[in-house]
Amino acid sequence: MGSRVQAYVDLTKPKIVFLLDFTALMAFLVATRGINLLSLAAVLVAGTLASGGAGALNCYLDRDIDQSMGRTSQRPIPKGEISPIKALIFGLALVALGVGTSSLLLSLWASLFIFLGAAIYVGFYTKWLKRRTTLNIVLGGSAGSCAPLAGWAAATGNVGVIAPWLMALLVFVWTPSHFWSLALRASKDYAKAGIPMLPVVVGDKKAAQYIALNTFLLVPSSLIFVPLGTFGIIYLAIAGLLGLGMIIVDLKLAFNPTKAQAWTAFKFSSPYLAIVFLAMVLDYWVPLH
Repeated sequence: MGSRVQAYVDLTKPKIVFLLDFTALMAFLVATRGINLLSLAAVLVAGTLASGGAGALNCYLDRDIDQSMGRTSQRPIPKGEISPIKALIFGLALVALGVGTSSLLLSLWASLFIFLGAAIYVGFYTKWLKRRTTLNIVLGGSAGSCAPLAGWAAATGNVGVIAPWLMALLVFVWTPSHFWSLALRASKDYAKAGIPMLPVVVGDKKAAQYIALNTFLLVPSSLIFVPLGTFGIIYLAIAGLLGLGMIIVDLKLAFNPTKAQAWTAFKFSSPYLAIVFLAMVLDYWVPLH
């Protein structure tokens, strides 16, 4: 029973769910000082259910290529732990529960972004983009952008100011640098599966250059909050140091596009987004006199 439960948990891609929930939580905490615990709990529960369901549906739709790729061959469906039809029903049920929960307890805007996050990831990215174009992860990154928008809308009831949209932009611009590094490391897997990830189409060297170029867009996107007056010195210090680290790591990758360096870049970018969003909350809640 324990292994079966673990298989269903793995199907939801919990690491991705955690990061999405974290960005939603940080956006919620920045949006207002008057924290409504019911709304906070609701957006985390609804977001977890919908994101987890989307992950399960991704595993269902990608079950053929997951079987052929070393990185994904140990997922529950290829391993035979969960049948495709059970994964499909499980994923649909989680998304329905997530959207239903948000519809009952949160604003229309929050419900919309929770639904859009799941719909973009499953329908737009997995079903339509992933096997067709090198822009798959670029455009598909808009799914993750919905998390901070949902968190902000859960706290305030709307997204009528610029801050949550800049948070969404930050997630959007971060995604290619993060995922292309992983794709570069696993380029042979993607080539074998016939998936046109950037390193497969343009080669490792060119892909590494695109990663560095994207990071030069990412860092200004993270710092734009400061001149706009949204955040101050605490955020600037943390986001600035992390951004410098991202630039150094990805420049090293551009000049030395090896699998090992790609893995280093991926592992550095993994906590980057979470720490930058945490810096937002620290800057907002820690007074400097």
